[in-house]
Amino acid sequence: MNIHPGTSVDALLLSSLSMDVQRLHAEHHPKIFKVPESEDYAISFFQEILADPTVTIFIAEDNGNALGYIVCKLVERQDNPFTFAARILTIDQISVRPEARRKGVGEALFKQAESLAREWKAERISLDSWDFNLGAHAFFERTGFQKFDFRFWKQL
Repeated sequence: MNIHPGTSVDALLLSSLSMDVQRLHAEHHPKIFKVPESEDYAISFFQEILADPTVTIFIAEDNGNALGYIVCKLVERQDNPFTFAARILTIDQISVRPEARRKGVGEALFKQAESLAREWKAERISLDSWDFNLGAHAFFERTGFQKFDFRFWKQL
């Protein structure tokens, strides 16, 4: 398996790779998430974030086949009266093709993110996940992540 940083040339590939997770989200929250209509639905989104110097996207491939990706963003929180300053690598998205799951792809992407966090001198890695995504939660915990926060909403 080869993991490499994404570039603007990879925008269509990333758009295509994001479809599996996007469909899952749309299935569970159709009033929030859009169903992707075609592989190119998110090209402009990926072009924009790939140009952001605080974002790095890693793509996992094997024998020329794209297996998944991870979006890493550096967040610098300033010191204030309530919290200390912090450098945090936030995983904004991770997606692995269904046929490539449970084969080490997600773990390899997380290791790459962890290496980047150390390079950027981040003190921790954080990510958010929707409550319905229990398989992902189990994976996150197996790779060393711990739950630390709960979010609530009230639909009107």
